[in-house]
Amino acid sequence: MTSFDISESAASPTFIQYSSSRPNNHSVNYSAIYSAKADGMRDPVGLAKAHLRFLAGEWVAQGNIIAEGLIENIAEKVCFTSIDQAFILWGLASALIFSIAQFSLLSWATQAVIDAAITGACIASTAGLTWQIAKAENLRWIIFLWAILMAGGMALTAYGIFCGVSSILINLCPLWLGLCTVGYSIMGVRMRSHSFTAAALIHGISTLSVSLVPSWQFLASGLVMALTLFFFSVVPWDMRTVPATGEPC
Repeated sequence: MTSFDISESAASPTFIQYSSSRPNNHSVNYSAIYSAKADGMRDPVGLAKAHLRFLAGEWVAQGNIIAEGLIENIAEKVCFTSIDQAFILWGLASALIFSIAQFSLLSWATQAVIDAAITGACIASTAGLTWQIAKAENLRWIIFLWAILMAGGMALTAYGIFCGVSSILINLCPLWLGLCTVGYSIMGVRMRSHSFTAAALIHGISTLSVSLVPSWQFLASGLVMALTLFFFSVVPWDMRTVPATGEPC
């Protein structure tokens, strides 16, 4: 779920739509499945729904009517907007990056390269997923905001690692939590959103308290970031839209 606008109607329509038909004899609509596979990269949720319906068709062919109803119900409810997918993508990336830092035996230099690649891919993917809706809602500044914050954080991290700057290395977790605090704070103020303001407070408190668990600070930081992003991907968050003026944002 994306958002609800407390000043006017919600302006984030669900782009992912999928329809399928099944004859009365419960045979499987293979054309819909193959079509979904062909569009899988553009519509991964639609592809998932197609496979769920395919599984339901196989089970009902064996007389398992209850299983078909359950899977059909799940398929109808699995519906993430492009913004939700962006939240999930960054949540997975955060969990992966900080888990590698916490548990991996890879060198810092190797991790920096991997993290930079993941971050760059997420920035590009997020822009692709959300550009149209951000443009329609006069919110393109959010894409630029997070791109600058994440790219800047990655540049500082790489500088600290490759140049051996100890003041950066011992504060990597506060650095990234602080960047998230800045991002959520700006979103909370400009969008007049209580949800993002609360996220900024959580990340701000985490920035100050993560040093209390020095042995697990990467895991703790990753959990705070990832769980917040996953939360926003499934729970409606409030905002007040800015009327479109035709001016570049």
